[in-house]
Amino acid sequence: MLKTRAITIHIEWTENNQFFLWATTDVDVPVPPARWVKQLFLSHEESFYGSLLQDVSYKGTNGILLSVWQWVTLFKSEQFNRFIRWEWDELGDFSLAIAPTIYEAITDGTFLPEFKEDGMSFRVPDSVWEEFNPEFWEDSVIHMSNRKLVTSLFHICAEQAFEEAGGMFTRVSRLAGGKLTPEELNRYFDASRWRQWLGTEESAAPFTAGLRLTEPAEDSSEWSLETVLINRKNTEKVYPLNGKVPKSWVPYLAEAEEEQARWLRLFHWLEEAGSLRSSLSEEMAFLFLTEASEKFMQLGVPILLPSWWESIRNASLSLSAKVSSTATVRPSFVGLQAILDFNWRLSMNGVDLSEEEFMELTANSRRLVKVNGEWIQLDPEMVRKIQGLMKKAKKEGLRLQDLLEQELVPEEELTDDWTDPRLFAHIQIELNRSFKKMIDQLKNVSSIPLVPAPADLHADLRPYQQFGMSWLLFLRSCGFGAVLADDMGLGKTIQLISYLLHVKKQEQPKTPSLIICPTSVLGNWQKELERFAPGLQVALHYGSSRKQGEDFEQMAKEADVILTTYGLSHLDFETLAAVEWSTVALDEAQNIKNAQTKQSRAIRKLTGRHHIALTGTPMENRLSELWAIFDFTNHGYLNSLSHFQKHYIVPIEKDGMKVKIEQLQAKIRPFLLRRTKKDPEVELNLPDKLEQKEYCPLTTEQAVLYEQLVNETMEEIGKLAAFERRGLILQMLNKIKQLCNHPALYLKEQEPLHIVERSEKMNKLMELIENIIERKEACLIFTQYIGMGEMMKQELEQRFSIPVPFLNGSTSKDQRDRLVAQFQEGHFPVFLLSLKAGGTGLNLTAANHVIHFDRWWNPAVENQATDRAYRIGQNRFVHVHKMITTGTLEEKIDFMLEKKQALNDEIISSDQWLTELDDDELKKLLQLEH
Repeated sequence: MLKTRAITIHIEWTENNQFFLWATTDVDVPVPPARWVKQLFLSHEESFYGSLLQDVSYKGTNGILLSVWQWVTLFKSEQFNRFIRWEWDELGDFSLAIAPTIYEAITDGTFLPEFKEDGMSFRVPDSVWEEFNPEFWEDSVIHMSNRKLVTSLFHICAEQAFEEAGGMFTRVSRLAGGKLTPEELNRYFDASRWRQWLGTEESAAPFTAGLRLTEPAEDSSEWSLETVLINRKNTEKVYPLNGKVPKSWVPYLAEAEEEQARWLRLFHWLEEAGSLRSSLSEEMAFLFLTEASEKFMQLGVPILLPSWWESIRNASLSLSAKVSSTATVRPSFVGLQAILDFNWRLSMNGVDLSEEEFMELTANSRRLVKVNGEWIQLDPEMVRKIQGLMKKAKKEGLRLQDLLEQELVPEEELTDDWTDPRLFAHIQIELNRSFKKMIDQLKNVSSIPLVPAPADLHADLRPYQQFGMSWLLFLRSCGFGAVLADDMGLGKTIQLISYLLHVKKQEQPKTPSLIICPTSVLGNWQKELERFAPGLQVALHYGSSRKQGEDFEQMAKEADVILTTYGLSHLDFETLAAVEWSTVALDEAQNIKNAQTKQSRAIRKLTGRHHIALTGTPMENRLSELWAIFDFTNHGYLNSLSHFQKHYIVPIEKDGMKVKIEQLQAKIRPFLLRRTKKDPEVELNLPDKLEQKEYCPLTTEQAVLYEQLVNETMEEIGKLAAFERRGLILQMLNKIKQLCNHPALYLKEQEPLHIVERSEKMNKLMELIENIIERKEACLIFTQYIGMGEMMKQELEQRFSIPVPFLNGSTSKDQRDRLVAQFQEGHFPVFLLSLKAGGTGLNLTAANHVIHFDRWWNPAVENQATDRAYRIGQNRFVHVHKMITTGTLEEKIDFMLEKKQALNDEIISSDQWLTELDDDELKKLLQLEH
């Protein structure tokens, strides 16, 4: 109990629209809240008698904060502890005077809110202003006029009162945030209806007034509308206001007429001659059903509508296109742009419409129509869209691509953008049997029938390679391009060659196939085609003397396959574009990944019956690279680059949206076949070791030096005795090896420039190493020359920012052991070794690639080097790459070695046999073939 008998309560209106209360004694000494709060709030239920209030510090003073509703409920009845003499400051006296009046005005529901766009405001009732004389409102309290303060307090207090009332506030908030506009709410509510709506006042009437809409009779187009009285106790009993009603209801009919007047204030178009319209046109009935009825129900007005309305109000008219039963997918090469024969089907809520019926109904701008005894709602926006679809379909046709949009990515969100190329994805396409089978095979590629390997293929296809060929042929039969994205070393080349043989035999195309590849593998393709498919006529479009115009056309008529390079695809575009190729195939298709380059744009414009992209890396860094390759294989399938950017690149690369990743995967999966060496079905069919020859042409600089060296040596040889002759030949052979590797090695340049550009071997090496590093694999590179090793080390370290140790004769035993251990532990992915120093005795099973940069011409020596990786402890597939310069001594000796081994399995143990050849044999062997 407080010792003092007089406490002064001070009140301040805060910037947060709260009241701060603190106390002092009669001698102006601050009193802690704990000593007076429970006494002041002795009967205050809203704060649970003060226990819910917490001490706060405001402007350095300790006190409590009250909401406006807590303030008005505290001062409305003055039920404070009577054993204490309470004294008040100016705002306290004002609170005691005004709070009871505000509380009564709020709780008796005599005031109306004013609805606004941002919510509600509460106009202070006249009863509040009339309670006090004019002087009361002119006095100043805390630098604010009393009238302004009361307006603010009343508005805040009314909101908080509704919050305290829980469900009441929810109802008011829902009303303010519903479909009704503020103007409509203000027109409808008067004080009496507001109190009834809040539930603070009960109507004495035994009925509730509502509206009933009835559909037209068979011989009429007019809908009837009437006010009905619904029995509160039994809602199944309904009486028209203008009909016969129970006598006991008559005294209350005026209340129904008042409600009807509110309806007319709300919707002026329902009024006719000062009363409610009794009939509505179809357009007005549609407006009543779709808009007015929902707003009436939000206000609590009972609305009786036809029983069928609920079932069709959310139903939308759907459009489908049934693909004609005569349409077929094979073997017509239909392709993505193929126009399908189809018939329209329109249906809604189980009612089917023919195209003619639909057009007839929409011609009259009908909203509600009866078809086959069933009502249908024709939404104007939906009708407009469907009419647009039909018009566009008749003009442009329904493409096979639209069918794929639906079947492969059904979960993709549709757009309302009528410039969207995916417009027809709005149409549900019904498939015939032929197309269903095609879609099933696209979704489940394992169901594609296997095609036997061509009889004239000089090789045995492994099972996964046979499937790859069959997959290419299946997509060709459907007219879809293909991206064969197998890992390096799995035989993309042999799969394409077997495909070309099959196409030639089955179709006998009138035009050849075009293969575009990097210059570094041009020789590879020549040799592989010659080796595996000698029955194919292969022509080369390359070099300064390449054919143009009529000469090119004649060459194309005689060839089955034409080989060219990426660089020439742009320079000779007009020549290449003049032919509609049987197949256009890109090897290392990532060369067109930059969609805006002239080379990429030119290649994507080439026309062929079938487009194939071979690449181990369909996407190196960005999704735009994938788009460029697909724009070549299946032009338009991923839409424009800007559309792809908006719908896939940004959501995936910037926002990481998983749903978009899944959608894109589903979309490209049927047209991209990727197998890795780790795939079980591939691993089972791989040999332990695959040897592959990498054919590289000479650069112009190398070719000139090569011919000069051979001519000068042959001229000198004729003048020498036998012993001297052998020495000169061996010297020349060594120079030729160096020259085939790199001109700077042959010329003994101390600081060579443009290392990669001057040797296709170096260029090919960079491509191989890039692939190996990307796959997180490891390789050994063998060379016979220290100078060559130093050049490779410099270029590899600079290009890939990795350490590339070079083990050679000058490497000490300790260094050698340390480097071997580090390589085996994965410290670096590329290990350079000289053939003599690293060709025997080392265990380097961390590598699964072995690259022989230059040939020893002794298979036993090369095999010993290969066995550094291919030995006990190796648990991976080993890929051996042997680099050979085309048209040179390297290629000819390789052929002789293979031939000799094939005949009698003998091993040539040295280079000495070359020195025993006569001058003509030697000249023939050395002569450069262009």
